[in-house]
Amino acid sequence: MRYHWIGLGGVAALIVAIWYSHAEEQRATATRDDAALTKHGEYLVNNVAHCGHCHTPPNDKGEPDTARFLQGGKLTIKPKDEKTSWAGEAPDITMNGLASRWTAEGMTKFLMTGEPPEGHKPVAPMPVYRLNNDDARAVTLYLRSLTGKKAPKPD
Repeated sequence: MRYHWIGLGGVAALIVAIWYSHAEEQRATATRDDAALTKHGEYLVNNVAHCGHCHTPPNDKGEPDTARFLQGGKLTIKPKDEKTSWAGEAPDITMNGLASRWTAEGMTKFLMTGEPPEGHKPVAPMPVYRLNNDDARAVTLYLRSLTGKKAPKPD
């Protein structure tokens, strides 16, 4: 009888070891997948949607201030026709701003549906994106990877 319990204990230990090994493998795969998605999100933000055009404040020369990349600021574009609903500023979308105030799920939903967690629609010139789930997750991961530590504003 004693050997029976020892055998069951050994089987239980083996099952736990296999489960732990599988969990470690899944975590490593998820980390690799997140890294690839983050890289894809960087591409989408910088080369497709060009988020920096509005969400990065300009420097003295009117060019995007790379030291304050995606950290929000006054919009330099104006509508052709006077509209009552036009944003005068673009928000910080790094972890210093919306990326930390919104959950990852909330930001992903916003990029897929155009509905922010607060419930109101984005104000022009912000477009309503309809990204697929993978692209929305990729953009979210990328924005959440940016610390957003503000550089001093030029005088």
